[in-house]
Amino acid sequence: MTLPDPWPLFQDLRFAGQRNHPRGACFVAEGRILVEDLLAWGRAGKVEVVAVLAETASADAVRPLLPEGAELIVATPAEVEALAGFPFHRGLMAAARVPDPPGQDRLRACRRLLALPSVSDAENLGQLLRTAAALGLDGVLQGPGPDPFSRRVIRVSMGTAWKLPVWRRDDVWEALEGWKAEGGEVVAAALGGEDVRAWRPAARTALVLGPEGPGLSEADLARCGRTVGIAMAPGVDSLNVAAAGAILMHRMVGP
Repeated sequence: MTLPDPWPLFQDLRFAGQRNHPRGACFVAEGRILVEDLLAWGRAGKVEVVAVLAETASADAVRPLLPEGAELIVATPAEVEALAGFPFHRGLMAAARVPDPPGQDRLRACRRLLALPSVSDAENLGQLLRTAAALGLDGVLQGPGPDPFSRRVIRVSMGTAWKLPVWRRDDVWEALEGWKAEGGEVVAAALGGEDVRAWRPAARTALVLGPEGPGLSEADLARCGRTVGIAMAPGVDSLNVAAAGAILMHRMVGP
């Protein structure tokens, strides 16, 4: 099988990272729902779709959905499986250029911000991004950790990685200091904090979630203006960071 230029974008999907392409670094979305959503964003000019790989049975349906400049590659199921490196049953893939990072001015304007200094699990990051987008947060400030445009994060977040502003910084705390200069409160999430049910978020609030396992350190908690937590029933010591984050974010945007 001779590979034309776009084919390597879809090669060996077990590799989770971004793909190199002359038009810039690219990410891959898989499956009908994600691909059709990505193509809609491409037609609206919000993201640059480079190529779509469709199994023969799906090609006619996807052809009229292509944004300008996107190439359609049609292949048999066997060719797609050989390219992906494992049995692939979703029928559609699309590659798009990773968007330019959102600007600093947009970060400073956030009124509801999620800060993740060191979340390390891709599935947790994907769930947190999806929840933040669903609840209408203005963006996510992310420290070292998984790439929000990696294959697993894209899949778990259901594409919110290309919709929700994500600022990646080596030092989230330094970025939060800049955000606070516009006014606002930085709130930590930790066991033993103020009961979230009594929390009345400020007009500008940044919620900080710690890493899986240890959570935020004492030094990190001291950087925050207050600490909130979720009361646990007897016999339960904690929640997964994505589950806890969903509860806290819901409270942060509530009345």
